[in-house]
Amino acid sequence: MLKVLGKIGLLVPAFAVGTAWLVVLRTKDVPVPLLVVYGLLLAGAVAGLLWPGVFGRPATRRRVRAYLGVLAGLGTLGLYLAVVYYVTDLPVLLALAAVTCLAWAAVAFLRGRRAAGGREARSTRRAFLSGGAGLALGALGVLSVDRVERQRREVLARGEQERRAAVRAPGGRRRIDDGAVRVFPIHTGDTIVTYGQFYGGLDGWEGLNGYLRTLVDKAQIAVPVFAYLIDHPRHGLLLVDSGVNWEQAHDHDGYYNHNQMVSRLLTQRDEYRLTPDQDLRVRLARLGYDAREITTVFLTHVHDDHAGGLRGLPQATVVLDRRDWEHGTVYPYSFDLVKDNLSFPAFDSGAFGPFPAAQDHFGDGSLVLLPTPGHSPGHMCVLLRLDSGSVLFMGDTLYTLPHLATDQVRQMTIGGADTTRQLDAARRIQSLLAADPATVPLFAHDNTRYQSGLVASAFAHGTPGEEGVRELRRYMDTVLTPGWRLQPGHTPHFVPPPSGADLGRVEFR
Repeated sequence: MLKVLGKIGLLVPAFAVGTAWLVVLRTKDVPVPLLVVYGLLLAGAVAGLLWPGVFGRPATRRRVRAYLGVLAGLGTLGLYLAVVYYVTDLPVLLALAAVTCLAWAAVAFLRGRRAAGGREARSTRRAFLSGGAGLALGALGVLSVDRVERQRREVLARGEQERRAAVRAPGGRRRIDDGAVRVFPIHTGDTIVTYGQFYGGLDGWEGLNGYLRTLVDKAQIAVPVFAYLIDHPRHGLLLVDSGVNWEQAHDHDGYYNHNQMVSRLLTQRDEYRLTPDQDLRVRLARLGYDAREITTVFLTHVHDDHAGGLRGLPQATVVLDRRDWEHGTVYPYSFDLVKDNLSFPAFDSGAFGPFPAAQDHFGDGSLVLLPTPGHSPGHMCVLLRLDSGSVLFMGDTLYTLPHLATDQVRQMTIGGADTTRQLDAARRIQSLLAADPATVPLFAHDNTRYQSGLVASAFAHGTPGEEGVRELRRYMDTVLTPGWRLQPGHTPHFVPPPSGADLGRVEFR
C-alpha cells in the first residue's frame, strides 16, 4: 500500500510539471497535434517507469528507459532548442552536459574497480572517454561565456545604429515654442494579444481562467501601445507612460532573461512589434525634442508595456501610485535605471468631481492624478488642462473608446474585488466625461478609428483647439449613447486571419 501511495506521490508532481511544460510550449505556438503526440509520449514514459507492467509482462524499467525514455528525452531537448532556447543558455547547457559526463565517468570508474577481467577494462575506457568529453564540454562552456556577451553587445549596437538612422531620416520637425500646452500621441509599436483578453471580459475572460486562456488561445490581434508627450510651458517636458522599447521587441529573450527565464517562458517572443522609427527616443527626436529633457514620467501602472521605455529615460522622475510599486506586477529590469527616482503621490488634494481623492500634482490645477485601481493595485489616470479643454489619459482602465460601454464591451479583468474596483473606476470616468463636454479621453491601446483618425488628426501639432475637442466629442456621440451604450455599428467582432497569416483583426458592426 505504501509503495502504491509513493508512486502516486511521484505521479502527481510529474503530471503537474508536464502540464506546465505543455502550456509553455503552447504559448510558444507549438502545433496542437505535435503537443498531443509529445504529451502521450511523456505520459507513457512516466507511467512505464512507475508501473512497467502496463506495457505487458516482458516490459521492464530498463526497456522503458531505453525506448520511451530516450524518445521523450530527445523530444524534450528538441522542443526546448526549437522554441525556448536563447544564446545565453549555451554556457548553462554546456556546463550541465559537462557535469553529466563527469558523473557518468565517475560511476563507470567505480564500477570498473569492482569488476573483473574484460569488464574492468571496458569500464575504464568508458570512464576515460566520458571524463574527457566532460572536460572538453566544460572548457567550451567557459569559452562560450565571452561569445554570448559579444553577441549581446552586437544586438544592442545594431539597435543603436537603427535608431540613429531613423532620427536622420527625412521628415523630422522643429520644436514649436509658442507657450501653448501641447500633447503628442507617440505610437511605440504594437503588442500581440488574444482577442478575448482585449474584448472578452463579458465572455468568461476573468481571473485565473482568463489568464490561462491567454496562454493557449491563439485568436490573436495586434493593438497599438501609446505613450503621450506633454510639452508644458510652466512644467517642462512630461510623459504619460513610456511604452515598450527596442530590446523588448527585437531582443525579447535577452530582455526577459533577467529574471531566471520566468518571463521568457511565459511570454511569446513576438509579443511586441516595433519599427526603428517607433522607438520612443526616435519619436521624440523627430518631434524636435530630446529624451534627456524629459523631467517627469507619470506612469499609469507598472505593467511592462507601459514601463519599458523607462530604460531610455534614466534622468526622469517617475510618478506612480505606491500600491502599484509594492503590489503590482513589476519587472525590475525595466525600472533598473529609475528605481532611485520614484515619487509616490499622497492623493491628499481632496475630491475631484466623482473621484473622492485626487492629487493636484503641481498645485496649480494643471495636472491632476486620479486613483483608478482594478487593472492593477495602484492604477491611476491623469487629467491635463489644455488651453482649449482637458484630456484624460486612461492608461488601461479602459482600452478603447467602445470600452466606455462597460456593460457591452469589457477587457479581461483580474476578478473578484479587483474587477469591482475597475468597474467602479470606469463609472467614475463616465461621470467625469459626462459632466465636462470639454474633456476628451486618450487611450493607451485604442485600435479603433477614434485613435487612428480623430485623435491623430486633432493632436497632429499638439494642440487640438476648441474645434478639435468638439470634433472628438461629436465622434464619441456617434459611438456611445448618453447612457454609455454602443450605437449601432460599433460592436467589436473578431475576424480570423486569412490563410498564411498569424493575426486576425477586429471589425465593428
